[in-house]
Amino acid sequence: MTRVVPTRGIVLALGGGGVRGVAHLGVLAEFERAGVEVIGIAGTSSGALMGALWLLSGAEPALRAVGTFAAAMSDGDAPDLEGSADRGRGTHLWARVRHAATLLKAMAWGPPVTAKELVARVAALLPDTSIEALPRPFAVVATDSATGAEVRLTRGPLRLAVAASSAMPGLAEPVLWDGRPLQDGGAVAEIPVGAARELGGPVVAVEVSEALTPLDRGAGQVPKVLFRVAAMGWQELRRRILAEADAVIAPAVNHLHWADYGAIDAAVAAGRAAAREFMAGAGWRVGR
Repeated sequence: MTRVVPTRGIVLALGGGGVRGVAHLGVLAEFERAGVEVIGIAGTSSGALMGALWLLSGAEPALRAVGTFAAAMSDGDAPDLEGSADRGRGTHLWARVRHAATLLKAMAWGPPVTAKELVARVAALLPDTSIEALPRPFAVVATDSATGAEVRLTRGPLRLAVAASSAMPGLAEPVLWDGRPLQDGGAVAEIPVGAARELGGPVVAVEVSEALTPLDRGAGQVPKVLFRVAAMGWQELRRRILAEADAVIAPAVNHLHWADYGAIDAAVAAGRAAAREFMAGAGWRVGR
């Protein structure tokens, strides 16, 4: 979807998607190169993290920081939340085994990562600053664990807000914000178009969601059926959210696993390509 909107600045709605969210930095790097002005950002989960990194340092320094962090994750220097591919041990099968083990641990003993540990992980990438201290308006979207309500954070500790937006249910504990338990914003607003609209407009949504898994021989198994039905609901919610944006950029990352740290370069390249295609489109004109 693209509407004819002449403008000198845009507000971005950066969606969640784990490692797929690194594609946001590819998009932003191309916008920088072309002189597109971003006047505000709303982010969910990894979109919040990438948006904050870009606002603090720009695209290239942010990409270097993410690359260093991902290498540490893959080498086991950080707590094993995602069960990502271990470069030192190699195979895709091993990545699946580790991921399954993490899920089983979460089911048997509760969240493997505490809220404190999650904030510490975010602190490895973000400085101790506030949302309102950022150079442009920024909104972080989370979900209230008690009520299911969307929560838009525009003031307060940046690290805590990003951690709350990234606290995936079952794999990380909710993060307390003024006594309110918050978790992954993707539960209700995977692409934060509404929050972006509050910052101004026009709103360009960047969607890096996971594709609906194809039907296969094991599709009749109860866990797969339940996960697929839930994914169908998220897909429909996503479609409705994106319909409210002025334009949508969709990097070709939907096939990537959310915890595949070896896919960072592919995600960035996809983001760059999608941004170039977007800017070349006849229906969108951005003034310098």
